[in-house]
Amino acid sequence: MFENLSEKLDYAFKSLKGEGKLTELNIANSIKEIRRALVAADVNYKIAKEFTDKVKDKAMGTENVLKSVKPGELMVKIVMDEMVDLMGGQAAGINMKGNPVVILISGLQGSGKTTFTGKLAKFLKDKNPEKSSW
Repeated sequence: MFENLSEKLDYAFKSLKGEGKLTELNIANSIKEIRRALVAADVNYKIAKEFTDKVKDKAMGTENVLKSVKPGELMVKIVMDEMVDLMGGQAAGINMKGNPVVILISGLQGSGKTTFTGKLAKFLKDKNPEKSSW
């Protein structure tokens, strides 16, 4: 699922490749593609609209500020900053209290939950050798 979203976002940013600066037209085209990518990845339409509206506002506000940064790179940074903000702004630790430790993993069919869970278990086991009973 994330690969598909990543590919669609890459497509949205490639439309800015070769552009000299961010304009209202190329920002609107990129925003439309970003919104489509988010909705295709099962993000609620209202959240996708709010997200893209924030990205558009920030992108329009940086029209003439940074001349040395390519428009595609600037748009990637704006989208990344907004995604970080949307996801909570900062990393939070995992509550490792309890025996056994319970972590809820959810996602769509075929989105990689089992693979992720195996990798997470190995990571946590390597990071916390004192809980070797995992």
